[in-house]
Amino acid sequence: MTNGVPLRDNPVLRRELIERVQGTKVAVFITIWLLLLTGILVLAFQGTVGINQEFGLDIASLGRVGRELYEWVLFGMTILVLFLVPGLTSGSITGERERQTLVPLQMTLMRPIDIIVGKLAAALAFLVLLIIAAMPLLATSVLIGGVGIFSLIRGLGMLIFTGLVLGSVCVFISSRFKRTTGATVLSYAVAIIFAVGSFVGLLVYAIAAFSVNDNNSEPPVELVAVNPFAGIADALPRSADGDVFNDTFTPFGGLRTMIDELGNDGFFENGRGNRGPYIWIYYVVIGTGVLILSVRGASRAVATPAETER
Repeated sequence: MTNGVPLRDNPVLRRELIERVQGTKVAVFITIWLLLLTGILVLAFQGTVGINQEFGLDIASLGRVGRELYEWVLFGMTILVLFLVPGLTSGSITGERERQTLVPLQMTLMRPIDIIVGKLAAALAFLVLLIIAAMPLLATSVLIGGVGIFSLIRGLGMLIFTGLVLGSVCVFISSRFKRTTGATVLSYAVAIIFAVGSFVGLLVYAIAAFSVNDNNSEPPVELVAVNPFAGIADALPRSADGDVFNDTFTPFGGLRTMIDELGNDGFFENGRGNRGPYIWIYYVVIGTGVLILSVRGASRAVATPAETER
């Protein structure tokens, strides 16, 4: 329910879903998505086996290999989602303006939030479809071992949440622009900042500390609390005590080690040794706030026809 129209009866959602699945474009899109993830899976398997052999670990214990495959595929899915979501949502409102169909929508009995939620839900539904299509690849790591159902659900849940938050921001941007081109450029800029901004902040902090000869000052772990990669990595189970040679040889494993090291003296210190802060909880709280503010802001933007649209 979105203040007026139940989500299942939302005409905007129905129209968007029909438009997204019509023709062969969606089949080609899903095929490319699966081919990319399959390539990541194959390369990750070869690399994981090679690295484990180099460090003399027991390959017979496939649990570690299965978990690393899962994290590599999930990492690849995260990159693709950050790339796809702006393309799916940046033209949601500007497209209506360009087709001159926004005013008729505003004149219907639907409330502004119904329009925004319908647009956002359609993009989220397509994202969920892509994740479902990739489930057989993720099931490979489950069959090998090392990945439980709870870990699988938590990782995918964080991925969907990330897509939802970024999608809401892109819809808000779309509601403020008149042309799709400008909204798309800004949406991708936001996605890039969302993905790497925290790491740039850490680098700048380290350079600044080095320039003043403060080598004992470590960057605050709070800087990565708004990063999707750090949030997803922290939500996944840790191996052993967080040491890089005991955790997974994946980007997520390296991020967990970094979070633990930086978190020992951080604001979120919880006295659990190398466990560090619960970054993923902070990530969810901030993301939820951004989601609510973005939806409300976009709803206000389409509440009444603008002067140029009347």
